[in-house]
Amino acid sequence: MDAQATPTSSVGTGTARPPIPVLDLGVAPYGPLLELQQTLRTRVAQGALPGVLLLLEHEPIITLGSRGGPADLTGVGASSVCPLPVLKTERGGAATLHAPGQLVSYPILPIPGRDLRAFVAGLEQTLIDLLVAYDVQATRRAHAPGLYVRGAKIASVGLRCQRWVSSHGTSLNVSVDLGLFDAIISCGEIGLRQTSVLDQTGRAPPMGEVKRDYAAAFSRVFGRTLGPALVSTPERALADLGLS
Repeated sequence: MDAQATPTSSVGTGTARPPIPVLDLGVAPYGPLLELQQTLRTRVAQGALPGVLLLLEHEPIITLGSRGGPADLTGVGASSVCPLPVLKTERGGAATLHAPGQLVSYPILPIPGRDLRAFVAGLEQTLIDLLVAYDVQATRRAHAPGLYVRGAKIASVGLRCQRWVSSHGTSLNVSVDLGLFDAIISCGEIGLRQTSVLDQTGRAPPMGEVKRDYAAAFSRVFGRTLGPALVSTPERALADLGLS
């Protein structure tokens, strides 16, 4: 699976299961979100939060996971000719692309039962259930995390797990410009085509609706109560969570 795990200590869990707060971060740059996730991951591991679910779109960027490198850019490694910013990141996986029209979900949570595979399966199931509501039938592929529709990839999974707390997460192509993916070898798989809800159905639900439906599906799949989504920014997020 596309997960980078460094299990160094346990996360304390009590009998109470308070609601998990949800932040809607709109369209955000990648760098501040990377820093925010690192901070939140530490605070969750310390017990300051039960977890948090971040929902957002990213400004256009290519990210390279732990298995990614310059060879994953279609400019034959010449990042200077790449039309988008390129950033090496700490998640698992190879190369992926983020841009508006793609729902990104970052669950910063203690891994239930310390079962990383089950957690990834739950994230995939959340997206499967969400896509059914939009008349898209997505399926898994063995040894290839994410979701596919007739061989084309519609959703990606890439995690970081540290002290048994997850960060990074999933991306779902809703109405993203699929032509942007021409800049990379998606997920390290030559010839892999990307698709989207819009590509499959000819229509795309508003992103606000997708975020609400995602949160509802996530709550059902993981059996956790979520708080109401709070509109925030990367700069205000810690204060809005009562952590500043």
